Amino acid sequence: MPNNLIAYLSQRYYGHKNIEKSPGPYLTLSRETGCNATALASEITKILRKQGLHWHFVNKEILDKSAEKLHLDKNKLEHEFLMSRSNAMDDIVKALSLRYYKTDKKIRDTIADIIRYEARQGNVIIVGRAGAITTTGIPGGLHIRLVAPLEWRIKMLGKRRMFSEKDVKAYILENDRKRNLLLEQFSGKKGYNNFFDLTINTSKFTRQEIIAIILDTMKLKELI
Repeated sequence: MPNNLIAYLSQRYYGHKNIEKSPGPYLTLSRETGCNATALASEITKILRKQGLHWHFVNKEILDKSAEKLHLDKNKLEHEFLMSRSNAMDDIVKALSLRYYKTDKKIRDTIADIIRYEARQGNVIIVGRAGAITTTGIPGGLHIRLVAPLEWRIKMLGKRRMFSEKDVKAYILENDRKRNLLLEQFSGKKGYNNFFDLTINTSKFTRQEIIAIILDTMKLKELI
């Protein structure tokens, strides 16, 4: 895997757009705050590579590539739009130059376009970014949702962050709200659980057990 993942995504996106191939295989991981999907994606990728399978995972790199295409600052794209408190464009206009004004639909379409392209290229784990929703209709994928009780997530996240228990809870609730809003924005409705093939309660399994469940399911679905 190249060190510059953004350059790698650019090469995949711009360098091979005209190559026709069957979609996938790909995996999307959605998670509640405190269920560490990025760490899981990293470990699964390492296991697959040891088996001679050339997989990689993407997370915030999708936003970086989207910001590049839209000529927006990536931090503003994430914090002023994707993590905004509402759908109102007034919130983002304050942070962006009018020269680069983009509609919320244009931003969502750009992000979805990059995610769908990655899914079609295959051998990729897409973490977050409403991946299960934006890849609807693209075969060769497995869509997993990671959940856990609030108290368990407070305990787990409290081990990784210098927050008091009260601050951790507030952080989780706010980020859950933002992520749910993102899923609603991309799905166009409040009910989005039907987009997932498998939901795993991470409080009931060890990290290695969860990885085994995901890999076994990928084998069952003939993705690997």
